[in-house]
Amino acid sequence: QLLIFILKPMVKKLERMTLKMQADKALREMIASYRFTPGKWINVESLAKELAVSRTPVWQALKDLEKEGLVTHEHGKGIRMVQMTLEMAWDLYTVRGVLEGLAASLATEKITPGALRRMESILKKQAQTVPQRDLMEYSKSDFDFHAILYESCGNWLLKEQLENIKRRSRPFVCDLTPILKALYQDHKDVVEAFRTRDTAATEEIMKKHNKRMQDHIEWTLRSREDQDGTRI
Repeated sequence: QLLIFILKPMVKKLERMTLKMQADKALREMIASYRFTPGKWINVESLAKELAVSRTPVWQALKDLEKEGLVTHEHGKGIRMVQMTLEMAWDLYTVRGVLEGLAASLATEKITPGALRRMESILKKQAQTVPQRDLMEYSKSDFDFHAILYESCGNWLLKEQLENIKRRSRPFVCDLTPILKALYQDHKDVVEAFRTRDTAATEEIMKKHNKRMQDHIEWTLRSREDQDGTRI
C-alpha cells in the first residue's frame, strides 16, 4: 500500500510532463509549418481546445518557446510569434544545406519503397498548390517532405541535428512565390534520383535546394536595401 501511495503522485507528474511535451511538439510543428505568421497573436484557449488539453501544458510549452526566442509574451496583451530575420534565415539554410546533402546521400541506399510513395503523394499535392501559389499549404507539405528525408537517412545523430534545426525554424517575411516552381522541381528531381539510387545526384540536389533559398534571401535583402536608398 505504501508503494502504491508513492507511485501515484509520480505517475500524475509523468502524465503532466507528457502533456507538456505533446503540446511542445505540436506547437513546434505548427511554427515550422507556418501555422503562425510573424507577429500573429497566439490564442492559448483555442490551442488548448484543439489539442484536447487544459491551458496549463500549453502555457508551459509556450514559456519554453519564449526562452528560445520563438515567441514573446507582452504583458497585458498576450503571446505572439517572433519573426526570424532574413539574416538568421540565411544562416539556418547555410547549415541545413550541408546536413540535408549528407542526409540525402545516406538515404539514397536506405530509403524504402513506402517512403518514396509518401514523397510521391506529397508531390501530387504540391503539383496543385504551386500553380495556386498557396504558400501556407506548400509549407505544410514541404515540412512533411523533408521529414521523410530525415527519417530515411538512417543516422540517428544526423536526424537529431536536422530536427533541431527544424525546431529552431520560424516564419520569416520573404515572398517565395518567384522560386516556388523551382523548389517544387527540386523535390521532383530528388525523388527521381532516389528511385535510380544516384547518391551524388541526391546530395547535390538537396544542397542546391537550400542554396536556392539562400540566393533568394540575398536577393530580397538587396531589394530592401535599394528601396530604403530610394526613399532617402
